[in-house]
Amino acid sequence: MTKVVHFLLLAVIFFPFSAYAQGGDVKINGRVLDEKTQEPVIGAGVSLVGAKEGTVSDVKGNFSLSVRSLPATISIDYLGYRKQEVDIYESAEPVIIQLVESANFLNEVVVVGYGTQKRKELTGAVTSISKETLSQPVVSFDNLLGGAAAGLNITQGGQLGSTFSARIRGGNSINAGNEPLYVVDGVILYGSGSTNAGVSRVSANLNPLAAISPNDIESIQILKDVSATAIYGSRGSNGVIIISTKGGRKGKDRIEYQYSIGWQQAAKTLDLLNAQEWASLNREIGGPASALTDVEIAAFGNGYDWQNEVLRTAATQSHQASFSGGDDKTRYSLSGNFTDQDGILINTNFKRYSGRLNLERDVLKNLKLSLNLNASKLNQNGLNAYPTYAGYGSSFEAVIRTSPLNPVYDANGGYNYHNRYEKGDLVKGDVTTNAISDLANTTAQNLSDVLLGNFAALYTIIPGLELKIAAGTNITNATQNYFAPSYTAGGFTPNGYASVGHRRTDIWQYEYTLNYTKQLNKDHYLNILGGYTAQSAKSQYATATATNFANDQVLWYSLQSGNTREASSSGGSEAILNSLISRINYTLKDRYNLTATFRADGSSRFAANNKWGYFPSLGASWNINEESFLKGNRNINQLKLRASFGTVGNQEIGDYKYEALYGTTNPNDGNINQVYSFGEQLAVGYIRTNLENPDLKWEQTAACNVGIDASLFNYRLNITADAYYKKTTDLLLNTPTLSSTGLSTVLRNIGNISNKGVELEANGTIIDRRNLKWNISANIAKNINRVLELAGGQKNIGNSIWVGQPLNAHYLIVYDGIIQTEEEAKNAALPSWIKNKTSLEPGDEKFVDQNDDKVIDEAGDRVILGTATPDITCGFSTTVSYKNLSLFAAFQGVSGNKIYNSLRQTLEQPNSSNNGLATLTDRWTPANRSTTIPKAVITSATYTTSRYLEDGAFLRLKNITLSYLLPVKIATAPSAKFSVFLSGQNLLTFTKFTGFDPETGGGFGYPIAKTISLGVNLSY
Repeated sequence: MTKVVHFLLLAVIFFPFSAYAQGGDVKINGRVLDEKTQEPVIGAGVSLVGAKEGTVSDVKGNFSLSVRSLPATISIDYLGYRKQEVDIYESAEPVIIQLVESANFLNEVVVVGYGTQKRKELTGAVTSISKETLSQPVVSFDNLLGGAAAGLNITQGGQLGSTFSARIRGGNSINAGNEPLYVVDGVILYGSGSTNAGVSRVSANLNPLAAISPNDIESIQILKDVSATAIYGSRGSNGVIIISTKGGRKGKDRIEYQYSIGWQQAAKTLDLLNAQEWASLNREIGGPASALTDVEIAAFGNGYDWQNEVLRTAATQSHQASFSGGDDKTRYSLSGNFTDQDGILINTNFKRYSGRLNLERDVLKNLKLSLNLNASKLNQNGLNAYPTYAGYGSSFEAVIRTSPLNPVYDANGGYNYHNRYEKGDLVKGDVTTNAISDLANTTAQNLSDVLLGNFAALYTIIPGLELKIAAGTNITNATQNYFAPSYTAGGFTPNGYASVGHRRTDIWQYEYTLNYTKQLNKDHYLNILGGYTAQSAKSQYATATATNFANDQVLWYSLQSGNTREASSSGGSEAILNSLISRINYTLKDRYNLTATFRADGSSRFAANNKWGYFPSLGASWNINEESFLKGNRNINQLKLRASFGTVGNQEIGDYKYEALYGTTNPNDGNINQVYSFGEQLAVGYIRTNLENPDLKWEQTAACNVGIDASLFNYRLNITADAYYKKTTDLLLNTPTLSSTGLSTVLRNIGNISNKGVELEANGTIIDRRNLKWNISANIAKNINRVLELAGGQKNIGNSIWVGQPLNAHYLIVYDGIIQTEEEAKNAALPSWIKNKTSLEPGDEKFVDQNDDKVIDEAGDRVILGTATPDITCGFSTTVSYKNLSLFAAFQGVSGNKIYNSLRQTLEQPNSSNNGLATLTDRWTPANRSTTIPKAVITSATYTTSRYLEDGAFLRLKNITLSYLLPVKIATAPSAKFSVFLSGQNLLTFTKFTGFDPETGGGFGYPIAKTISLGVNLSY
C-alpha cells in the first residue's frame, strides 16, 4: 500500500511532464528494475535529456515515454540509486533499465556472523571486498585478496592450486595456528578438509578453498575486530573471512558464460653462471676443470641452460557457465566451471571441475527452504620432494644447480644420464640422474573430491520472529600418489619408489537459531539472536609404500610389485564442538548502536574440567551525522564512531593433545632407541608420544578497537580508520619437561603475545559523468607484533621466537664485509666453521665479534635483525570507464620485513659440482677488491649470517584488466550483452629482493608466474 501511495504522489508531481509528452511521434516503452534484486523500482523518474518531458515508472516498474524522434537520450532518476542516462536508437522492443544503488557507504548491507546488518548499524570492523575486485578473472579467489583490505596480509606460493597463508592483524599464536576462519555460505571451514594424506614426498598440498570457482562468489567480508568475530568464539581470534556465493533473483531468467585462455611465464629467472664462467671458477677452486686452459674454457661459450629447459610458457583455460532466475516463490542459481592450468615447470598442472546449485523456495507464506551445494574435483600435479640422500630439496633445485657444462640431452635426443660433475649418492658407475628427467618422469599427485553443502529452513513464527534450522557439511576425499622410477633421484637408491596415501574428512555442522527483529516506534530498533550449534569433524587416513620394483611401468598402481615393503600406517581422529550463541543489536534514534555478543564453546580437544570456554564482547557506535549539528551538512554526509572490546579464543592444536598418547615403533626405521627385540626377532612395540595435561585450555585473545567511518562530499569519498590492541594469553606451547618422562616437551598454557596497530581505508569517485567514470580505492595498515612472555622465564624458542621481539625473528651473525689487507686479516675473529686454517686472509668474509672472544660462532655472536613478517601492508586499486571501455588495476605492497635468502647462500658458495649465481664472477681477487663477494673457497659449512638477509618489501601490480562491452544488439534478444577482456596478473613487481620472489620466500620453491589472458563474457 505504501508503494502505491508513493507512486501516486510521484505521478502527480510528474503529471505536467507526462501530459506534455503525449504529443510526441515515437513512444519508448521500458521497465526499471533494481540491479541487485531484479525487483521493480516504483516511481522512478524517466525524462528526456534536454527537454521537460517526463513520466514515472508504475507499480511494476513499467514506463512509457513519447519523444519526437530517435535516437534520443533518456534519464532515469530515483532516490537511493545512481542516476542513469541511456541512449535509445529504436522503439520496437521495451528497454530494460537496471538501476544501481548509490554509493551510500553506511547504508550498505554486509554479511556478518549468522545474519546481515546495515553498515550504519555495525559496531565492529568489517571490510567488504569490492565488486570490481571480485570480477577479475583468476583461478582461485585468494588471488584477489592480496592488497584488497587493510590489515589482511596474503602470502601465496607459485604452486598451482596450493595452499596460501592469510594473516588478519598479525599472528596471535605460536603452536595453535594463525589462519583465519573461513565461512562459505554458512559452513565453517577452519582447519578442515586437509588434503595431506601422509605421503611426504608430495611436497605441495591442495588448497581446499580452490574448490570454489571465483566466478561463483557474490561477496567477501573480512571480520577483523572482536565485536565482529566474537560470535564465532573459540575460532575467532585470527579473524573471519565470510564468503557468499551467488543466488537466484526474482525476474527474468539469466544465462551467463565466460571463457578465457591465457599464457603463463616465470615472473623472474635467476642469472646463473654460463659454461665459460663456471669452468673458470671451477679451475680456481681446484675442481674437475682445474686442468683446463684459457683457450679450452673460452670455447665452452654459454653451454647448456638447464633453467631455461625446465621452464615453459604454460597455457591455461577456463569455462564458466551459469543459469539463474526466479519467480515469486522460487529463486535458483546453477553453475559449472572447468579450469585447466599448466604450470610453468614441466609436468606440473592443476585442474578443477566444479558445479554449484543455490536454491530457495517459499514453500509456505511463513516457511522458506534453501540449499547451497558445491561439488568439486581437484587434480594437482606438483613439484616432488627429493629424498635426503640426494643432496637437493627438490627436482627444481637440482635443475638450477646442475653444471652448465653438462648437456641436458644425449646424442640421440634422450635425457643425458652421464653427468661427469655429479657426486655422492646420485652416481652408479658412470650413470647419474638427470634433474629435468626427474621432474618430467616423477609423479607427485594430489587428487581431491570436495562436497560443500548447507540446507536451511527458515520459519516465521510471528512477524519479526524467525526460527532457522540448518545442516551443513564439508566432505573431502583426498588421495596422494607418488612414483619415482629407478632412473630418477627419488628411486635411484631403492630401485624405484612408490607411495599412496588416502585421507577422508567428514565435517557436519548443525545450527538452531532464533532471530527476533522489532522496530519499537520510530526511535528503537531491536534485534536478538540466540541459538545452539554443533560441529563434528572425523578424519581417517592410510598410507603404504613399496620400493625395489622389477620395472618402472606399474607406477603406483601395484605396490605389491615392489620387492621391499615399507611399514604402512593408518589412523584417524574425531573432534566435536558444541556451542551456545547469543547476540543483541540495539539502535536508538538511528544514532546510537549497541552490540552485545556471548558465545560458549565446549570442545572435545580439552579435558572435562576445561572443556568449556566463554567469549563475550561489547561494541558501540554513534552515527554522528544524525545529530542536529551535522544533519544536512553538504560535505559530511555520514559519520560514525565505533568502539569494541571482548574476548575470543583459539583451539587449533589438533586432537587428543591433553591425553597420554602412544605410538608404534618401526623396526625398520633405523632408530635403535625405539626397537623391541624378542630373541633374534625385532618386534613392533608401543612408546609414549604425548604427555597428558588435564589442565590444558583455550588460548584467549582479549582485544579492543576504536574506529571511524565517514562519507564526504555527497558520498564521493568514503573513509574508514581503526586502531586496535590485542593480547593473547595462555599460549598453547610445547615446553620442556623432565627427561624421566621419556619425552622432551609437554603442551602447556604459558606465554603471551600482543598485536597493536592502525588501519586506514578510503575509496572515492574522482569523476562521475555520463560517459566517463573514475573510482579509486586504497588501504594501508601497520601492525606491531611482540612476544611478551614464554614458559617460566624462557627467553626464546628456537631461533625465531624471542621475548620482546616479533614472531619469525631473524637471529644471525652480522656480516661485516670483505677483508682487504693482511693487517685486517690478522685482527679479525676466526669463524668457528673454518677448520683448515688458524687465521683469515684477504678476500675472506669477516663478521662482527659480539662478545670479543676472537671467535665467530652461532652460540655467542648472533643478534636479532628484524623479522620475516611485514609490519606495513598496503593496497591500491582503480577503475576507469569510458563509454563501453573499462580498465581495472590493483596493486599490493608490504614493507618492514626481512627475508633470509637461503637460495643465494647456496648459489653464492663455490662448488666443484654445482652451478652458482652470476654474481660469483664479481668475486674478490687482488685485482678486484671493490666487491661484496668473497674470494672463491670451497666450504661445506652451513651458517646463517646477515650477508643473506635482504629487504622483503615489494610493490606488485597484482591484477590489471581491460574490458570492452561490444555495441552489438540482437533483435530477438535485446538484453544480451557481449564483452571481451584482456587481463594480466603479477606483471610487475618492484623490489630489492634478489631471489625468485619476495612473497614466496628465499628458497627454491615453485617460482611465481605472470599471466596474460584473453576472454569473453556473454550474458542474457
